[in-house]
Amino acid sequence: MFEPYVAVKHSCILGESPIWSEVEQALYWVDIRNPMIYRWTAASRELKSWPVQTEIGSIGFASEGRLIAGTRMGFAYINLADGEFRELIDPEGSGRMNTIRLNDGKVDRKGRFWCGSMEDPGASEIATLYRLDPDHSVHRMEGPVQISNAICWSPDNTLMFFADSRKQVVWAYDFDIGEGTIENRRVFIEVPREEGVPDGATVDADGFLWLAHMRGGRVKRYDPDGKVEREILFPASLTSCPAFGGADLSTLYVTTASSLFEQSDFAREPDAGSVFAVETDIKGLAEPAFGA
Repeated sequence: MFEPYVAVKHSCILGESPIWSEVEQALYWVDIRNPMIYRWTAASRELKSWPVQTEIGSIGFASEGRLIAGTRMGFAYINLADGEFRELIDPEGSGRMNTIRLNDGKVDRKGRFWCGSMEDPGASEIATLYRLDPDHSVHRMEGPVQISNAICWSPDNTLMFFADSRKQVVWAYDFDIGEGTIENRRVFIEVPREEGVPDGATVDADGFLWLAHMRGGRVKRYDPDGKVEREILFPASLTSCPAFGGADLSTLYVTTASSLFEQSDFAREPDAGSVFAVETDIKGLAEPAFGA
């Protein structure tokens, strides 16, 4: 238990945004750099993929079998049944020419999609955390930041977590789920540079935060006070985002990356870019759907 193994052997350039479908018993995730959506069905171990017309930073479930997505072109619906890419609204305003793209995102338990941006290429402090409501209105919630990551909420919906990766910090906010507001920002975790940078995160049913340390090859579980409860090391240095799945939501899936890898790097890390799994005795929380 708590030993990582390769669940899906497939080398993504920048695997991110894993979400588990309880109905399908399947894991979805994206490759940002080779714009693609993947679905891996646990029972059959079938892997399917759908190309996307622009970089895609994150996804969430939506109605009518669609996904809600944060992309370089802004917010969009993606229908995997027919491949339709329906642009909703672009908060940066330049479509494919945006120098700021949407990055990490998640749906809250009132059906709103929170998604933060980043300058790409570059990493100036000019990015923003947005909230997309079911009526497709966009609200600026935090900024400026450099690289948005680690969006998730406590089980009782009183706390929201959000990271600026370049600042090596994960913040906690008081969260009002009814109004969709955040306030009273404070430091929850400061990540030492030698342990990588804070990337994607999720919260388990006990209210502990699981954080991927990009370039650190690890995922750490932090208690509600921000203290490290456990650490899991992976044979891939670019650990990007964790998510709970499996029949009882006790399997931790972790996406990884192979960005900028040379052949010699793959000799050292042959499974870079794959999806890893860790069997735990801890349960995660089901993913809500946008607009639900």
